[in-house]
Amino acid sequence: MSPSPRSLDGRVPALTLAAGLVLAMTGWGGAPMGLPITAGAYAQDQEDPALQEAEPKMRRPSPPELPKPTPAPTLKTIPVKRGALGFNEIAVDSTRLPRDRQGIWILDFVFKPVRIRTIEVPGRGRKQIYYLWYRVVNRTGEPRLFVPQFSLVTNTGKRYDDVTIPQAIPVIQAREEGIPLLGAVSIIGLIPPSTREEIDDAVYGVALFENVDPRATSFKIYVRGLSDGYQVIPGDPNATDPKGTREIVKYKTLRIDFTKLGDEFLINEKEIQLQDPPYEWIYW
Repeated sequence: MSPSPRSLDGRVPALTLAAGLVLAMTGWGGAPMGLPITAGAYAQDQEDPALQEAEPKMRRPSPPELPKPTPAPTLKTIPVKRGALGFNEIAVDSTRLPRDRQGIWILDFVFKPVRIRTIEVPGRGRKQIYYLWYRVVNRTGEPRLFVPQFSLVTNTGKRYDDVTIPQAIPVIQAREEGIPLLGAVSIIGLIPPSTREEIDDAVYGVALFENVDPRATSFKIYVRGLSDGYQVIPGDPNATDPKGTREIVKYKTLRIDFTKLGDEFLINEKEIQLQDPPYEWIYW
């Protein structure tokens, strides 16, 4: 779901995260997969007498070594009393469901209802940000790679993915009891298992959404990355549309449902309320 190049408006384009895939597809100092270097590519220099007799400065330079893949960092955790919930915090039931595959893991997740903050973004002015505060605990017994994906979808048909706005983190953190919060990029890493009795080792984060449609009267937030569960939906071999013949992979996802009261001209976070029930595990 490590710092990366930022655009002029202070945000990190999502595509920059894909750069990490290049390292994952690279050997230890070798060529990327799909671009093999043949065995004789460099041996030719040694076999060519003309090159052997040439001055060293005339020799063809060796290609620079590619960087080694960087392993995912282990996220710093904060101890919290097991089962303790603060004001307005909602704990999600992480029990495996009958439709889930055997052997999947599920992280424990606590969140607060969406709140709103106006942030001054350099070069872009004041922006109204919807944010979701959350806490994650790993009780699976093994370290788990956490790469969360947060998407807010309104009843007006608009979708907003979690964005990186560095200026927003300290403002929200100061409001939320000062607990260190990780954003869309810095939250990616290994969560160590909680093994102590009565104490959980938690990671705290915040998902940010900007320019949410003010006309929306309800919205849903989808959270992927809390589990390795998935389902494969077979394609229809008789479909007339080629896309209909392809398999579809859906991932175990937490969906949180909200209603927004009031009008589009004066938006108040107190008018954003959880629905009943507030959340559901789905495959999305």
